[in-house]
Amino acid sequence: MTTNLTNQQKVNYVRIIAILAVLILMVYAPKLWVTTKTFPVIPLFDWLPIPTNPLDYILAGFFFIIQIVYIFQNKRWQGWVILLLYLYLALVDQNRLQPYFYQSFLTILAIEIFPRKTDYKKVLYAVILVFFATYFWSGIQKLNHSFYVQWLSALNKHFSCVESSSNALICLPQWFLESFTYAVPWFEASMGILLLFNKTRKFGVLFILSMHAIITFLLFYLGYGYNVVPWNIQNMFSVVIIFWTLKTTNAFDFFIQFFNKQKLAILVFTIGLPMANFFTGFYDSLLSFHFFTADLNYYNVFVNEELEDALPNHIQDFYRYKNGKAYLNVNEWAQYDNKVLFYPEERMIQSLDVYLRSFANNPEEEGLTELVVYNHEGE
Repeated sequence: MTTNLTNQQKVNYVRIIAILAVLILMVYAPKLWVTTKTFPVIPLFDWLPIPTNPLDYILAGFFFIIQIVYIFQNKRWQGWVILLLYLYLALVDQNRLQPYFYQSFLTILAIEIFPRKTDYKKVLYAVILVFFATYFWSGIQKLNHSFYVQWLSALNKHFSCVESSSNALICLPQWFLESFTYAVPWFEASMGILLLFNKTRKFGVLFILSMHAIITFLLFYLGYGYNVVPWNIQNMFSVVIIFWTLKTTNAFDFFIQFFNKQKLAILVFTIGLPMANFFTGFYDSLLSFHFFTADLNYYNVFVNEELEDALPNHIQDFYRYKNGKAYLNVNEWAQYDNKVLFYPEERMIQSLDVYLRSFANNPEEEGLTELVVYNHEGE
């Protein structure tokens, strides 16, 4: 099938797959797209108007429907409406900035930023930058101590029989688990690089397919993380469609050929901003392809006795206790309503802290809350 696809067909199929993945995830996590829910909505700017019932449902419904229409009609204005509406909805509630939504809409941006009469080879090369960045930067961002510690711990739990054989899928030697842990970032970064060269491109595709297939299997085996399954399947289909029969004259064609303002804009999102994040911390981590890198901070919020009694019942339902002190696991709370993890930027947890403290008689009182990073304990 892929041997006879034109550049236009490749772009069109990848566009449809990107939208289908978003639609599936919207069905999976419908409350993420409305503001009438128990989990607080956290806008990027306080002055942004937050739609309330029934406007939030109308916007979410329109967002869903226009994507369906866009699949079949494929009008450029429809693509831009989807992009602008997503931008607004994500600014209103930053928890919508999940990696799978971001990749899909960056793919749509790479397509719709070009006029319709553009040579589709130019468009395809822009889309390719998104997929190159996804694998290259996701690997590079895993070069951190937290990833090594948490990844090796997970491998030992499921693939080592040294401590216990009851939880192991298969038994692998410790030296292999340790070596594989340190190799993972380089393996994943190399997947993006292998896609650049004619001689290695199919190896890159096969590596990517294997990685996503293993991840999907493990998600079902472990019984959680189903929200990333459509994303894995989306990428499996997309890389085959784009890269399997692709031929280029130079590995750098994707970066320098057809250079114009549209290509520059995509390079900013796929090279410039991720590079700035890696070296300086500027720009959000998840928007810099910082996917499953283990070094992002996830919080428990401990509350004192006064605030424990003052918080609404729908929040108290999520209390957990440690040494007799109540706390909220923010991810557990977020997943109940939003079906996604809490967006892991420091400004987000600070905003949530302000929201929780607002229920106290004196929100400025010291000691009302304590923010504790729980996913790096023991490192």
